[in-house]
Amino acid sequence: MNNNNNRFSRMKSKIKNFFIKLRNRDTSFLIIALCIMLLATAVVWRYSTRSDNGQGNLAEEETPGGDILVHEDPYEEYVQGIIDDFQNAEDDDDEDDEGVKTQETDLKAMSAPLSGEVIREFTIDDLVYYEAIGEWRVHKGIDIKPRDTLLIESALAGKVEAVNNSEITATEIIIDHGNNVKTLYSNLVSANVKVGDTVEKGQVIGNLGKTVSIEATDGAHLHFEVIVDGKQVNPLDYITIE
Repeated sequence: MNNNNNRFSRMKSKIKNFFIKLRNRDTSFLIIALCIMLLATAVVWRYSTRSDNGQGNLAEEETPGGDILVHEDPYEEYVQGIIDDFQNAEDDDDEDDEGVKTQETDLKAMSAPLSGEVIREFTIDDLVYYEAIGEWRVHKGIDIKPRDTLLIESALAGKVEAVNNSEITATEIIIDHGNNVKTLYSNLVSANVKVGDTVEKGQVIGNLGKTVSIEATDGAHLHFEVIVDGKQVNPLDYITIE
């Protein structure tokens, strides 16, 4: 009976320490922890029931196959294995999070897709009047008027997700840089890439010229957007236009 009590105390201590580490975890971790707690409770109940019925200590008996040694506790090792697997998975998640943070920092390495002058800034909270269509709209990016070249470069390395053509945006290129970061280039007259192409930072992807988009009255210029987690952010937080 004393051996049982010692094993229960050790198991109780392990589970208590495990739950202390879960204080700042999300709901999914707590659900898994609850399952472990229920399993441990079932083990304690089984031992207690056997002891009350005078059946002796399972840990001091051998199985018919002789697999369990004297004083060996098969359930303690099983519960500890579950806890170890859970903690290993938790460590893997932490490593993935660190990788995400590193990639987000790389946004600061973004280069300007075009040198020139910003003629319309990012105004997601205010309306801008578009003379070509006679409408007020938000401006989800910045407009850059070229200085020395009409060639447009990719701001970061990535993969071409879309190449669209319409009267609203003229030729438009969207590049996926991974980790929920994308860039959009529109008001182009042509694209030098196609969907699925892998591009490097600074690689020429398209050309400016005269278009019939909603910004045609502003002359040849690039409309450039930075999209993080599905939302447009101010490109000037990451690049400098010179």
